Amino acid sequence: MRQSAAPLPTALASGFSLALGGGGARGFAHLGVAEALAERGLAPGRILGTSMGSVIGAGLAAGLTAERIVELASRFDPWRMARRPARLGMFDHRPLMERVVAEVGHPRIEDLPIPFGAATYDLVTGRQELITSGPVSEALIRSCAISVVFVPVADGDAIWADAGVWEPVPISLARLLSSEPVVGVQVIAPKPAWFASSPVAWSLRAGARMLGTQVRGERLGARRYTALLAARITDPVVDARADLLIVPNLRGVSWVRFGDVETPRRRGYQAAQRALAGMLTASPRPAEVAEPAEEVAPA
Repeated sequence: MRQSAAPLPTALASGFSLALGGGGARGFAHLGVAEALAERGLAPGRILGTSMGSVIGAGLAAGLTAERIVELASRFDPWRMARRPARLGMFDHRPLMERVVAEVGHPRIEDLPIPFGAATYDLVTGRQELITSGPVSEALIRSCAISVVFVPVADGDAIWADAGVWEPVPISLARLLSSEPVVGVQVIAPKPAWFASSPVAWSLRAGARMLGTQVRGERLGARRYTALLAARITDPVVDARADLLIVPNLRGVSWVRFGDVETPRRRGYQAAQRALAGMLTASPRPAEVAEPAEEVAPA
């Protein structure tokens, strides 16, 4: 699988941000991308992640090798370790995230060797936030709160959820942090644009208003949670362009099958190799190296 290193793409050799998208088990493709970058001597100055991208990103930012992350992944079965039944979700992922982070000593984000940020989304305000300080476990819990699948996190007036529905890869957040180039890795397709179309958006927002649960600070129950999801699903996907967007071909790779690490890892590596090789002859415009469009899956 490994190839000899090619000359460094100049645009990235002086520093870049690595933005990793959500996608469940498909996120293991991020490991292959990281390996391809390392083989060419390309080390990110900061790493940002959404959902599964935040889990892999935190491991990389902590200095773990891809092999070490694979070894840790082999010891965890998320669907067995996540607590159920859960209030407002099929599973409670908080114990799982705590156990994952315990394997590396419960670090704080500000103490990681590589600057790191985890993206999350406030259902109340409709805004993304990048968590760049505090316990890594708390950041991952908020970033991985896949709506309906895992429980949301209520904190004061905010209700935090997985941001992948509104920006599959945290490129816009990377742009806010630095003017350096952004390398993004997308492992699921964005939400279909028709969610934000006038008829659909009007219907969903009308339904949310009928539920009458949009008051800030109101207790989070099933009624309010449903209303917030109905209203926020209509928000358009953030369209921020990476300088290099890598989209591995993950056709046939399930987002729920965490026992298969090597298939997405290998495809991530191959896609990154093609993308980096293409940069050597590409024009100055932002580049996208993608495979055929994938089906939409939870982030």
